[in-house]
Amino acid sequence: MRTRMIYILSACLILLTGCRVEMATELPQKQAAPSGIRIEITGTVLLQEKELIVEGQSNLPEDSILFAGLKDYGEFESYARVINWQGEESEEYVTESTGVVDEKGNFQIKVNRVNPGSRYKLEVLFNPAIQKSKIQEIYGFWGEEIAPNIGYLDFEYNENTVSGMILVAPIVSITDPYGNGAKWNLTNIPNKSRALKEES
Repeated sequence: MRTRMIYILSACLILLTGCRVEMATELPQKQAAPSGIRIEITGTVLLQEKELIVEGQSNLPEDSILFAGLKDYGEFESYARVINWQGEESEEYVTESTGVVDEKGNFQIKVNRVNPGSRYKLEVLFNPAIQKSKIQEIYGFWGEEIAPNIGYLDFEYNENTVSGMILVAPIVSITDPYGNGAKWNLTNIPNKSRALKEES
């Protein structure tokens, strides 16, 4: 009887081992959409003899502040290197200015063209740390509510890391092709910025 019981238990064990069911451990996770608020900025810069006029459109709320500054490439950087983002620009701005976004998202910033014979890198920046409190409530004081997007940038401001948005354009010498009376598009490196048209 005991042998028979061992035989039956062994047979059941063999059957159960063969009929094992495997459970799925984890289902693949669905990719989450980028969190935060997406900022869109486009624009151009008109190169004139004494000033640069930055104009653009955005989805930023009214009264948002946009910053524009020039970084000098120095006298040895060529036209080709500057327009192809191969030049070495200064770390500090040689001049800077700001503009305010209107109720339709449009903005204009006038920047002094310090030395028309020099070449510069123009940076147009949305910096959440310089905004009014009603704008900071949307994007966060340090830009923590901004969604990563083309032009998204982490940068140092007053010894803190801030997340913002940047667009750039080469400011060529007034004697270079399209260096006076021409509009250049604002873009993000490494995309090329080119003259759009000559102004009459």
